[in-house]
Amino acid sequence: MPVERRSRPDERLLMMRWSTATEQFGRLDSSRTAPYGLAFCRILGAAGSLVTVFGGQVAGVRPLGEVAVDLPIVLALRASTALSVFVVYVGLGMLLIAWGLVGMLVRAADRVSVPGLATTAAWWALPFALTAPVFSGDVHSYLAQGAMTSAGLDPYRMGPAALGGPLTVNVPDIWQHTPAPYGPVFLTLAGWVTDATGGGVWPGILGMRLLALLGVGLLVWSVPRLARQCGVRPAAAVWLGVLNPLVLLHLVGDAHNEAVMLGLMCLGLLLALRRRPVYGLVLITLAVLIKAPAALAIAFVVPIWARQLGGPYARLRAGLLTASVSGVTVLAVTALAGTGSGWVRALGTPTHARTWMSISTDLGWAVGSVLRRVLGVDVEQARHVVWLFGLVVAAAVCLFLWWRSERIGPVAALGYCLGVVVVAGPVVHPWYLLWALAPLAAAARGATVRRWIAAGSVALVVLVLPGGVQPSLSAVTGALLGTGAVVVTAAVAHLWRQRVSQRTQAGTVGLAPCDAP
Repeated sequence: MPVERRSRPDERLLMMRWSTATEQFGRLDSSRTAPYGLAFCRILGAAGSLVTVFGGQVAGVRPLGEVAVDLPIVLALRASTALSVFVVYVGLGMLLIAWGLVGMLVRAADRVSVPGLATTAAWWALPFALTAPVFSGDVHSYLAQGAMTSAGLDPYRMGPAALGGPLTVNVPDIWQHTPAPYGPVFLTLAGWVTDATGGGVWPGILGMRLLALLGVGLLVWSVPRLARQCGVRPAAAVWLGVLNPLVLLHLVGDAHNEAVMLGLMCLGLLLALRRRPVYGLVLITLAVLIKAPAALAIAFVVPIWARQLGGPYARLRAGLLTASVSGVTVLAVTALAGTGSGWVRALGTPTHARTWMSISTDLGWAVGSVLRRVLGVDVEQARHVVWLFGLVVAAAVCLFLWWRSERIGPVAALGYCLGVVVVAGPVVHPWYLLWALAPLAAAARGATVRRWIAAGSVALVVLVLPGGVQPSLSAVTGALLGTGAVVVTAAVAHLWRQRVSQRTQAGTVGLAPCDAP
């Protein structure tokens, strides 16, 4: 009996020590399920952005005139294509790893908030917001077309060459004599930028980037709210649709007008879902008057408005109301802008460029090459036939998705339609995929679809070379070495961290029982 009385306190003390050790181990283990916090990811991603921007000064778009960078170190790096591309891909690799780690945190419910993701996006975007474009020089065309609008020249009838001066120096030769395919709202905004910046190239770039940042800001505000309306976790939507490196590289860094178009489109869809379809349609129509692809969103307001109207012929009534609101908005804005409707005739301007990412362009070239040898058919004629076939197929798919939008969800169906239009279209640039990315990030609920979108985003970041280099063995070598260096470093760091964690766990578990008397 006395032995039993002495042993019970010992057993209780031993169990308490074991319980404490177990709790400590549990806390350590739970921290290892998400080994890197948001603060670490912010720093890693910001460092990746800085490295990418530095490499972009040598491998990116090479501007002339007042925005040229001719420092000795830049010239030395530019002499080696492999080295300059290597630097860019080291930065891209760091940015992609940081994005993936944040995705792991987002998948752990309640680990990351939407404001936390917005702050992270600001950290990562800041380096791109203060430098020259890396992957595309379209911003120079925007500035020249805006200056033409302010000067009273018709950008829908003539190209930037008619303007002359410093703003046209960096416009690529292929666009010097082509009309602008953008709507009157965008040209008016670009004209305001050139007026406010006094026609300077570098201030103009910063001004256009400010417009792009305003568009991205609209996405930051509208995408999580749109996701909540569509039954998607807001943080997951912001991670996929706003923090995505494609957004940082092409909307912020290259200042593409898709930023404003998508911001207005998503905000308009949100208002339509919140039973304010008239205001939503006005915003979506303004997005169309920036860039035409947003017109598909007008069609998907019809089923949203029809559900709210109810009753017989709801879609027909909603369609008539939608057409009336959009039509009045187009007429009023076009009259106020004073630029006319020539941009509709110029919508084919982008097809002057041949992009390897366009399936219909590649297929048209292949078919045309064969038919030229067999029947003497012109390759360009064959390519146009394939383009037309692709657009007809895309139209049929879009019509089916529109009809089934009640089941799929109108916002998700819109995203799929925009994706089909891009894939089947005659011209595909990596930033075109952002048309579909924003609505799908907010509304696509299938895990498989979201994984494919994330994987496609990574592929587009890796496969698209900076704008200042041409595809070559040196460029590919630099890209592979840069990506490989980051992957190997990340793998070694992860293995080292795992080994340290295992030793810490073993020490914690092994020492705790020995403390018992």
